[in-house]
Amino acid sequence: MATQADIDAVIARTNAIWSIPARRNEHYGNILKTVQVNAIRGMTAALEFSWPVVAIAGANGSGKTTLLQLCSAAYVGEQGRAYRIGDWVRGAIANETPAFDATSSVAFSFWNDHPAVTIPYQRDRTRWGYPRHNNPTRRVEFVGITSFLPRVERKDRVHMFRSRLEIQESAAFDAPLMASICSVLEIPYERGELHTVSAAAGRYWQAWVPQIKKGEATYAEPHMGAGEQKVIGLIRSLEALPSSSLILLEEPEIMLHSDAQRGLAWYLMNLSLRRGHQIIVATHSTELFQALPIEARTVLVRKRTGIEVVPRAPYITAARQLARVATTNKDLVLVEDEVAQTFLIELMRKYDRTLLLNCSIVPVGNTVQVYQLVRKFRAERVRAIGVRDADTGDAPGAGIFSLPGTVAPEELLLHVANVALAEQIINGITDCYNRAVVAGVGLRGST
Repeated sequence: MATQADIDAVIARTNAIWSIPARRNEHYGNILKTVQVNAIRGMTAALEFSWPVVAIAGANGSGKTTLLQLCSAAYVGEQGRAYRIGDWVRGAIANETPAFDATSSVAFSFWNDHPAVTIPYQRDRTRWGYPRHNNPTRRVEFVGITSFLPRVERKDRVHMFRSRLEIQESAAFDAPLMASICSVLEIPYERGELHTVSAAAGRYWQAWVPQIKKGEATYAEPHMGAGEQKVIGLIRSLEALPSSSLILLEEPEIMLHSDAQRGLAWYLMNLSLRRGHQIIVATHSTELFQALPIEARTVLVRKRTGIEVVPRAPYITAARQLARVATTNKDLVLVEDEVAQTFLIELMRKYDRTLLLNCSIVPVGNTVQVYQLVRKFRAERVRAIGVRDADTGDAPGAGIFSLPGTVAPEELLLHVANVALAEQIINGITDCYNRAVVAGVGLRGST
């Protein structure tokens, strides 16, 4: 099982490389820095990839898949461009709003200062204008939702000839592969193998079937759980990629339980660090999203007129809450974090329940993000204000207010007088608080 200590350790090792440009460029090469999308599927937005593994969250229809698909066209491989924009974005059918027009384009920049790449739509030629020269090279792997479906549901030749299969050869999973599979799924498998199989008669085709041993049982892919098959297939596939690849994953958490989703986040960070990969994940998983460092989290919000990119988003729930504002008549109140959210909810519950019922209080990050998002939503004619921590202050003219008092809500709530009052309701809370203070000595953010 990947513990929080394991996650913290891989983040720290990655930051030691990422924070030094020379080391970052040597280890990761020409990885994407930004993508700018103009007028494609209703999206005009810019996104920066501020860490080698980035999770993009958002409600359905916010543009996560579109971004992954467009990023697949950033590089040229050994055999040419593996993915093209036209593979994903097609012309409109009857009565359909066009997905692109004469102003549409995609532009990429890179962390190692490789020249930027711009791919405009050339209306006169009815094609996308890829650069002829100086294209960055990198292996690109797109892993969509339908990848690694349960074998028994595919109805392929392995299923059809299941009683007549013969093993032609076998290869054992190596120790690192087994360790990764065991860590993500939290299952102590003893060994794993990949069998090359074919029908007993003819042998005119081949297929590959993994098999694992757990306790006294040895079983192959058709008898695995859906999550087992997904993780084993995904990890085998990713481990086989050449170093310094761009890996695009569409909702890889599907079929995995919450702890496995968190373990998958650890594995992806570890894989990126070991192999120099850039990994971009579209996800709905709270566990995966919030296992990554804050700089690796981005939320997309579809507004009334386009897409808003929220970088360094602290919570994936912000994606759903902000998306609902565009389709409801509720007022929007943006705060910095969950502590401020809870504090403000309790104040409203006590003093104005009607106001509480008619607003959405959403944590979006630091004080700068509160200010910027309030400005952007008000420009969309959304009734929005920001409530920042008391130690930051207010700016009523810009729709920015502050919590009562003069200090951050955490400091106010944990004041010795409040802890003493809480002791009257919850016996032993003072002892718990004192132990937490001792345990936190020397740690960032401790009192």
